[in-house]
Amino acid sequence: MQIGFIATLVIAIFVAIFAIQNGGPVDVDLFLAQYQMPLALLIMSCIIIGAVIVLILGASRQFKKRSETKEVKNKMKTYESEKIQSENSIKALETEVQTLKDNNAALIAKVTELEEKNKFNQDTVATLTKELDSLKIETKIDEGVGIN
Repeated sequence: MQIGFIATLVIAIFVAIFAIQNGGPVDVDLFLAQYQMPLALLIMSCIIIGAVIVLILGASRQFKKRSETKEVKNKMKTYESEKIQSENSIKALETEVQTLKDNNAALIAKVTELEEKNKFNQDTVATLTKELDSLKIETKIDEGVGIN
């Protein structure tokens, strides 16, 4: 920044020396009008007009960059809030997944317990069926013995 300022100052000094050395009147044709003015005044006028144009263009560029920066910051805030919402959703889903895993484990334990009870009941039914069959056979034998 300081190097640019120093370079501009040096150029301005050279232009001022040139304008002072060439101070004679000059004819200026501007569109349809003709003027006669000192060369120094013409050079300084052109430099001032150029500086104003550069200032306007620089200010508009800076304004544009500021508005873009604000827009980017607003987008970042939006994305950050979306990120926080997503993280909260992820945590809620992880909690739900853990709850479902716990429920699944409890259900698996209940299924295992019911399968064991079912097997026990099937064994009991099989045993009782065998006893019933043997009782039927004994009853038939006893009935057959009493008839003779």
